Amino acid sequence: MILSTPPRRPRLLPGRLSAGLTLAGALLAAAPGPALAGGGTSDLLLVPDSGNDRVWALSAVDGSVVNNNYFPADGIMKQIIQIVVSPTGTLIMTDEQMDAVFEYSATGTYIRTLAGPTDGVIGAYGACIRDGFVYFTSGAGDLSPNGKIYRVSLKGGQVSVFSDWAGIGQPRGIVPYGDGFLVGNSTDDDLEIVSSTGVVAPTPFHNSDGVNGINFPQHLTWLANGELMATGFSSPFGIFFYDPKGFESGRLGAPYVTTSPRGAFRLENGDTLYTAGTRIDRITLSGSTNSIVNQLGTSFRWITRFSPPPPPCPADINDDGVVDSADLGALLSAWGAGGAADLDGSGSVDSGDLGILLSAWGPC
Repeated sequence: MILSTPPRRPRLLPGRLSAGLTLAGALLAAAPGPALAGGGTSDLLLVPDSGNDRVWALSAVDGSVVNNNYFPADGIMKQIIQIVVSPTGTLIMTDEQMDAVFEYSATGTYIRTLAGPTDGVIGAYGACIRDGFVYFTSGAGDLSPNGKIYRVSLKGGQVSVFSDWAGIGQPRGIVPYGDGFLVGNSTDDDLEIVSSTGVVAPTPFHNSDGVNGINFPQHLTWLANGELMATGFSSPFGIFFYDPKGFESGRLGAPYVTTSPRGAFRLENGDTLYTAGTRIDRITLSGSTNSIVNQLGTSFRWITRFSPPPPPCPADINDDGVVDSADLGALLSAWGAGGAADLDGSGSVDSGDLGILLSAWGPC
């Protein structure tokens, strides 16, 4: 449950929790819950690689790599931090280097720029969508106490300052909360409550000292069990979990998180995936850390769940733009097996797939 009224100021825990207690709380917070609305086992995780200006795709079930060049470099995206899926299925991408927010199609084609430097944007970090608007965080220089949260309609048009953080800090991750937002402050390390009118509450959702608590919060994510998951980039770096009142309920730190995390995601198998520079690692429910990727030259950012659109013409088995005898031959040669010719996903190529192919005969 997400509260709609500001909770009381949390009490800081004295010192660092023991590794065993911390792990137990974090794994409890990360325990498997119901799948997100609209999600499925075929869903992907989109992970920007700003070292190569491209986007990777991973499995939402176990974090394994599906495609390391799912959206190739196109000369437009330069340092994508977060991808957000719009209600119409397009992808909203924040770009820190280009000081911009882009909109892409679900197949990775650039559509337009929703906000950019001419709108006053200096860096673009976290984003979320609410009531037909994109809300995104921006700064006036790294760690400057003069950040902003901007707002722009998904239909395009004027970009406005929704919340001015002059003297408050640098906003990073942002998620809906009640009728407003929760926003990570990378200057004072607090998780701030921002009202529906852009006012930062005097009492934060979570008050961190940046020494024993979260330091430099980045990616924020609501879990299916109602808890908040946040990555802390600086020491004591880790993945932190908070109950709906802002109390820390657990964390995954050293030795489970081996370097500064940026993005995090709770996988369908219950494990926790996180990105950290050139690494993508998975922390299992048993408490081990497994490397998914560790590749020089990469720079992985925040993680987004994504339901890929179905192929426009699945009966076009050889992808030549037409369903014809070549596709029929491919289907018959795969009869009784699986693969691309299993058009109805039954696990076996049979008469059901033949019927689908014949009904789609002709140009796609």
